[in-house]
Amino acid sequence: MKLKNRLEQDPLFKWIFYFFVGLVGITPMIYGLVKLNQGVSWGGILVLLIFIFIPCAAFLAIFFAPFLIDKTIASPIGQIFTGNPNIIEDKPIYGPVKANRNQGDYRQALNLVEAQLKKHPFDFDGLMLKAAIQAEDYHDLNAAKETLDIALIDKDQKRYNLPIVYNKIADWELNIFNSISCARQSLETIRETYPGTKAAQLAAQRIAAMEFYDESIVAPTKISDSYNDIVEESSRNELKEGLLKFPKKEQTDYENESEKLLSICLKRVEDHPESIINREDLARYYFDHKKEWEMAIKQYELLISMPGASTNQKVEWLNKIVDIKVKSGTRLEEITPILDRVVNINPESAAANRAQSRIMHLPIEIRVANKKKVPLKLKQHDEDLGLI
Repeated sequence: MKLKNRLEQDPLFKWIFYFFVGLVGITPMIYGLVKLNQGVSWGGILVLLIFIFIPCAAFLAIFFAPFLIDKTIASPIGQIFTGNPNIIEDKPIYGPVKANRNQGDYRQALNLVEAQLKKHPFDFDGLMLKAAIQAEDYHDLNAAKETLDIALIDKDQKRYNLPIVYNKIADWELNIFNSISCARQSLETIRETYPGTKAAQLAAQRIAAMEFYDESIVAPTKISDSYNDIVEESSRNELKEGLLKFPKKEQTDYENESEKLLSICLKRVEDHPESIINREDLARYYFDHKKEWEMAIKQYELLISMPGASTNQKVEWLNKIVDIKVKSGTRLEEITPILDRVVNINPESAAANRAQSRIMHLPIEIRVANKKKVPLKLKQHDEDLGLI
């Protein structure tokens, strides 16, 4: 066991040991070959074979076979699954950087990441980590931007890196520096650099979401004000005839609020025509409140034709158009081509299979929708039921 450990720990001793072992095993075999060349009888050949060649070959096999098997057979097969231990990947190590940053030692974290970037000056993960320390921990946005400018030097990777970089800068400008205008400018950079792409579409959604605010169709009523109004009315009503009724909102008020909501939705779409959320809200408003089916369908068609729309989004919007058509009482012949458009996007997809299945069941779907529109009619009976 001690000899094995010495061989593994000391390469020089290992090669000297194998040299002497080989010398001990090969020397008698050389002597036997010399004797064979001098000419010996069959009995002499048998003696050399039994007492020299076979023992020496066995001796050499005992010492060298494990080494040869490990290097020529076992090691290559094992490397298929475990990799070559002699090949070390030259990759940056950011574990210590993150550990020091989590402990609050930002200076040491910055020093460590800079040391890694000296070896790998254009490593994207390292540049993003350094910029995050500068912006989030030191609140130095200008230094972070200078760091991220290096990540955009590589033209081959710029198309992938630029949206990530400017989305991150927009996050910092919003969450740390509270600058909506700067964040909008960063996102506009993505739209202007790569128009019509998925990255540009996502940037447009973020820009629209910055100006999003929540409106309600019916303005909220303060409970205290309502209670005071009721008490005041009760004091004036000396007769107290019947139960006091809460005032109901007039239909005209609802219509005014509805028109106000419509103008808000239209203003949003006008300000941000590429916003998916705003157009979807407008389509739902036309469908749910105004019952203007064609206007709702128009919004979904505009979304489908929008640059950067994904396949899943187009499938979803086409199915919403089918829903509107079914609920509005459109004929089967007019609905089927819409589902055919879903199939034509990718005939081998699961969405195409669902669309084909829906085409088969459309008659049932239309019949169920039409039944819900027909009011229930009660059967009339004679007043005299014969009960006296």
